[in-house]
Amino acid sequence: MYKFLFSDGEDVCLYEDGKIVKRHSKFIENYKNACASVERARTWKQSGEGAKFRGDVRYEAEGESAICTINGVWFTSKDNEIVYSFTVDQSSGVYKIDFSDEKAPEIHVVNSVDYRFSGGCCDTVTDILVTEISRNYCNSDIAVLDLKSGEYKTVTDGDTMDGDPFISPDDADAVYFSSRGVGRTLNGDFAGFSPASVCKLNISALEVEEILSSDKYNYFKPIVSGGKLYVLRTPSKDKKPNPLLEIILIPFRIIQALVNFINVFVTAFTGKSLASGGSNPAKGRKYDSREEFVKGNLINVDKQLKTNARKDKDGYGFIPLSWQIIEAESGKVIKSGIADYDITDDGTFIATNGKRIFAVKDGKSVKLCDTERCLTVSCRHASGKSSDLFAV
Repeated sequence: MYKFLFSDGEDVCLYEDGKIVKRHSKFIENYKNACASVERARTWKQSGEGAKFRGDVRYEAEGESAICTINGVWFTSKDNEIVYSFTVDQSSGVYKIDFSDEKAPEIHVVNSVDYRFSGGCCDTVTDILVTEISRNYCNSDIAVLDLKSGEYKTVTDGDTMDGDPFISPDDADAVYFSSRGVGRTLNGDFAGFSPASVCKLNISALEVEEILSSDKYNYFKPIVSGGKLYVLRTPSKDKKPNPLLEIILIPFRIIQALVNFINVFVTAFTGKSLASGGSNPAKGRKYDSREEFVKGNLINVDKQLKTNARKDKDGYGFIPLSWQIIEAESGKVIKSGIADYDITDDGTFIATNGKRIFAVKDGKSVKLCDTERCLTVSCRHASGKSSDLFAV
C-alpha cells in the first residue's frame, strides 16, 4: 500500500494504507490565538460610537484574517517524525512534529520574517532538506538546510526565481530545480518571468547546467525516478480569447449588466429580487470561490472547478487540465490537471489536483482520498551518496 504526506489547508496529513492521520499546525494555531488576544485587549478602542467617528471600527480579528499556508511536508530519518514549512502573514519557518504523540510540542528548526520557506526534498539518510527561500515576490534561491542544527546555506542566487529542488537518488550533491529569469523594465521594475526551465546543480562545485527548456512551456517540479526525469509541464502563456466570439458576446454582456443593475436597484428599495422562486444557488455549495496562487498563477477556484467538471465528472479539481505530469524525454503524459506530485520507491505517482489525491501507475489512476485544499504531497526519499556541505 501507499505511505505519503500531504497538506490540507492548515493540517499536516499522513496517509498510510488507506488511513489518514491529521495534525493541525500548532504554530499557526498559537499565532491566531495571540492575534485574537491582542485584538480583544484593544477592542474598546475599536468599537462604539467614538470608534465609528474616528473610523477605527474593526469587524474581524487579525488572527481570523491571517494568510496561513503550509507549503512543504517531509519525512525525516525518524519513523514518527514529520517536518513541515509554513507561511503566516510575514513570518515563515520550519518545524518538526512527533506524529506518535498528538500532545507533544512542535520542535523549532528555523524561523524568519525576511524569507519564506517552501517546497523541496528531504534526504532521510542525513536529514538534509533542500528548499526554496523567497526573498521577495519575484526572487527566490535554493537553500540547503540541516534539520539537526537549523543551519542553512543558499546555493543559488541572481535575478531569478528558483524553486522545486529535488535531491538526486544517486548523489545528494546533485540537485534538480526549476528556474525562471526575471524580466525588468528600463527603470528596473518587474515586468514578468521567462518560461521555467529545469537546471541541475552540483552543490560541491556550485556549478549549474540547464537541462530542459522551452519557449512554449514551463517545467516545474523535476523528479528523477528509475533513471528518468519527470516534470510538471504548464503552458508558458495564457490562451488568448477568440476575438470573434468576444465581439458576438458584447450585446449579451451589455444586457446582462443592465439587468443586474436594475435587480440591485429594485432589491435595495423593495427588499425583493426581480427573480422569485427557484432554488438558492448558494445553498449547499461545497466549493468556495477563493483565488489560489499556484506556481506563479492566480487561479479562480470556482471558475476552474466548473470548467473541469464538464470534462471530468469524477476526479476534477481546480487546477487547469493543461497542467500535466510528463516524462521529459518522451513527452508522455502521466496525469493532467495536477498542482503537485511525488513518486514512491516502486514508481507510483502520488498526485493532487487540489481537491483529490491520486495514485497513478502503469497508466491507471486510482483516487485515494478527497481534500479541501491540497497543494503539496511528499514521499520518502533517500540518496545513495550523501553531501558533505555541512561537514566540519
